[in-house]
Amino acid sequence: MNRKMLMNLAVSGFVLSVATGCSGMGAMADAPSRAAGKPAVAAKSADQARAALEAGKVSKAVGLAEAAVAGSPRDASYRALLGQAYLNDGRFASATSALTEAMELGATDSNTIIALTLAQIAQGKSAEAISLLQAHRDTVPASDIGLALALAGDSEGAIYVLTDAARAPDASARTRQNLALAFALSGRWAQAQILASQDLSPAKLEARMMEWSKLAETPNAQLRVASLIGTKAQQDAGMPVRLALSNYGETQMAAVDAPPVELASADPAPVAAYAPPPPVLADASSAIRSVELPMPERTADGVVPVTELPQPKAAGEIIMADAAPYRAAPRVASEGRIRPAQQQALELATVLIPKAMAFNAKKPTGWAVQLGAYDSLGIAKEKWGGLKKRSTMLANFPASSHAATVKGRTFYRLTVNGLATRADATSLCNELKAHGQACFIRAMGGNESIQWAAKANPMRLASR
Repeated sequence: MNRKMLMNLAVSGFVLSVATGCSGMGAMADAPSRAAGKPAVAAKSADQARAALEAGKVSKAVGLAEAAVAGSPRDASYRALLGQAYLNDGRFASATSALTEAMELGATDSNTIIALTLAQIAQGKSAEAISLLQAHRDTVPASDIGLALALAGDSEGAIYVLTDAARAPDASARTRQNLALAFALSGRWAQAQILASQDLSPAKLEARMMEWSKLAETPNAQLRVASLIGTKAQQDAGMPVRLALSNYGETQMAAVDAPPVELASADPAPVAAYAPPPPVLADASSAIRSVELPMPERTADGVVPVTELPQPKAAGEIIMADAAPYRAAPRVASEGRIRPAQQQALELATVLIPKAMAFNAKKPTGWAVQLGAYDSLGIAKEKWGGLKKRSTMLANFPASSHAATVKGRTFYRLTVNGLATRADATSLCNELKAHGQACFIRAMGGNESIQWAAKANPMRLASR
């Protein structure tokens, strides 16, 4: 990784190391994949690409990494290296393609996942980036997950993850700085400055806050990621087609060493050597049989008498059907199938919300959906006001906040209350997650000291 990028990433504590070759991915390729192409040339090109990245020669590193992939197309480490080179060069679409293919080949280390997450965020694919982080939360360090969530726009989720990581006894300055940046990106500059000052001198703190201010004021996702890693976003048409993994399937690679197949001669047979047999004609005397019909008898005058046909019998009494008009049952206006979305809204309006409106703050029981945990009661109230404005569904539920002490520190939980069963809480939390809101469920034991509560807004149903 080039030194300029390391300096920029050190500002936030967000460090990637796959480009320096320290990810330990060199042994990922299997024997059949290395047997194809030119593995010796590929290994040499990969080493030179890593050296070029270390020296800050990104364009040269891209060419060398492409040569490594061309020499050993199914080597996961080479494709991950190529993705890192593209990312350093500001080619985010190409980086996404190369890193995705590297993961298909087995590269699931934290550096590859974080690099792919950055490339997706730069392309505006924040939902895919968050899903990727959630799927590999056991692999990627919490400090990196938190900052990546902040860059993807999930400020509350980032602060929650990083706050928990910063409270650990072995928390590093990197984790605290990532939390401070998450506060800054969410608009909480006072908290960001206080937290950042724990590891920085006053002079460095002022410079740090100015850099974060520029980063927060950048609305374009590409420019924001490019600024963070110290590069410039480029117009990118994508990775070269010749390097696509789909061109190097496993069956195609195995066919390289297959013995040649001997094909039959394509010369046609001589025409004179083949003569079709003559057609076999059927015997007309045996196939066709004549039938003689008797001639009709005539009278003395030579007239053929007309045969009288029997007259039909007279029809019996005809029974007529009832001529009374058929009256169909009246159509009920409400008859019909209810769509899934309507059914879910109906359950929410008729089951969950009425139960939630009956929440007793003095004796909190049942289940709750926790939306976050904050350092003060005022912040919890402020967050609830913002969440209600963004989600009309949340406004229909009561909310509360109570203090909890974890490892000697007090923070204030913000919860949506009044849910009777675990299934009700899970249903509401899933609905919130579908709209991008981080949450989880918890049981209220009845002994929580509610320090602040907000009533649910009166529910209004549209007229039919």
